[in-house]
Amino acid sequence: MSGPRRLAAPPAGFGVDLDGAEPASFRFGGRNYTGCYGDTLASGLLAAGVSVWSASPRLGRPRGLMGLAIDDAALLALGGDSGAWSAAAADEIVLREAMSARRAAPAGADAATLTGGRALLPAARRLLETLRRSLPLPAPRLAPPRPLPPARRDACDVVVIGAGLAGLAAAAAARAAGLDVRVVEASRRAGGVADLFGGRIEGLSLKAWADAQAAALGDLLVANATAIAIGADGAVTVIERTDASRPSEVALRVISAGAVVLATGSRERPLIFADNDRPGVLLSCAARALLRRQAIAPGERVVVATTSDDGYRTAVDLKQAGVTVELVLDARENPQGAAVDLAKAQGLPLSLFSVVTGVDHDPARGGLVGVRAQNRFGEGVSAGARTLAADALIVSGGFTPRDELARRCGLGEAQGVFVAAGPDAARAVAEGWAAGTAAASRLGAEVNTAAPEVSATSDEPDDGVAGYLERLDPAFADAAFVDIGADVTAADVFAAAEAGALGPEALARRLGLGGGLDGGRLSADLPARLFATIGAGRPPAPSPGRPTLGLLAARAGLRNA
Repeated sequence: MSGPRRLAAPPAGFGVDLDGAEPASFRFGGRNYTGCYGDTLASGLLAAGVSVWSASPRLGRPRGLMGLAIDDAALLALGGDSGAWSAAAADEIVLREAMSARRAAPAGADAATLTGGRALLPAARRLLETLRRSLPLPAPRLAPPRPLPPARRDACDVVVIGAGLAGLAAAAAARAAGLDVRVVEASRRAGGVADLFGGRIEGLSLKAWADAQAAALGDLLVANATAIAIGADGAVTVIERTDASRPSEVALRVISAGAVVLATGSRERPLIFADNDRPGVLLSCAARALLRRQAIAPGERVVVATTSDDGYRTAVDLKQAGVTVELVLDARENPQGAAVDLAKAQGLPLSLFSVVTGVDHDPARGGLVGVRAQNRFGEGVSAGARTLAADALIVSGGFTPRDELARRCGLGEAQGVFVAAGPDAARAVAEGWAAGTAAASRLGAEVNTAAPEVSATSDEPDDGVAGYLERLDPAFADAAFVDIGADVTAADVFAAAEAGALGPEALARRLGLGGGLDGGRLSADLPARLFATIGAGRPPAPSPGRPTLGLLAARAGLRNA
């Protein structure tokens, strides 16, 4: 099954999730489309050439896929489903025959609710969203009350949060010590992004090893389950999605354990420049996942902007898939990683010390038509300012730990909470195994098995994000987003600081950071980077997930039982 973005003849290793002989029809926004079995809703829409999925909550700007899975901000909802947890990442929704989907409403009383469903001009939408964030406005039309979600207690020796390589290694170590383990994974698939990286563990590919570990766990692995809190007693509150066809159907589980391992991995950081939220701007791992899993190309002529080695991996994949890579822009001075060497060997065009300053967007097409770039340090003619023709921009600002649970719970090893946050396969497995071993030791158990043997290259340290902040033109700061999901720009941050919002907590509240459907996760630590430039301290961590009143009531019911 082909489409405008589907590779007509995918090379080996591309489109591995697809059954191209089996079409699956679906509806989005009142129109009919056809994808393939093995597509997600995200890849099905992109294959059909649909790049604009929703509008931003405050400014009404067009939005589409940018991040991978649970970190994306352009969430969708399935037909007939409603409720606080109905919004789901399109990459997490597996396409099936006769599926119907729509854009997800913003959290709280959104503009459509406040106006009886009538469309609003961007200025009115912005005003209503600003009021919603600053005032306790009730929705004039209340949804009928929903029954309390099912809730239950669970207990084990060790609970591992995250089923990437680090989490699976931690679980393997704890089980090797004879302990009872639960593994909680927010995504529908274990292994994280293991299929997007090279390397081997115990002679197996990263994905094959992850699949084997997940199979060994069986029902001890709880997928589609988000850990939203760790109590002072170490109990982990988990929200499980129980019906793939209705993401709003959730159940609550409270897991009490002697030790907790936080192996929540890392998220890729966007870059900050004018119009960095436009459809067609895509994070590197998300672009590579679409290529390898569903044979979806992000565009026909692509620019890659990176401050890390990961951008080169995606550039190599794009070239192998037959996509034209106009230029790789690296903000670093002299990158030397293995991925960089491979890109050079394949003749990919490269410009060092270079950053993106903005993109040109065609509203009629709903996509990009150009990428503006210049040298990081030059001025005037030496800046080398130029516009590159492109219909997609792949960005990679490096990786930052998903540390929101660790920061919010405030617990450490003395309280039985261990963190495994390796930035690459080798260190992820090593730190995961070490965390599982430490958890076992806390419970008086011993791990007598050696850690898995890993063969994988390590990346050079991420660098160059500061170059984007240095090159941010104040004249365009009102279109440079630091919290994409909540429509917060660099200009908003500067204005709030000048207005006297002192301290990171007060400044974050004034801005509404984390107020989007993604809870601030897509933008990673961009707010922290910008806060640091104005001496505002560190903003609060993104939200791991928002409990509803029903979930809180169910949790209270367990406590009182």
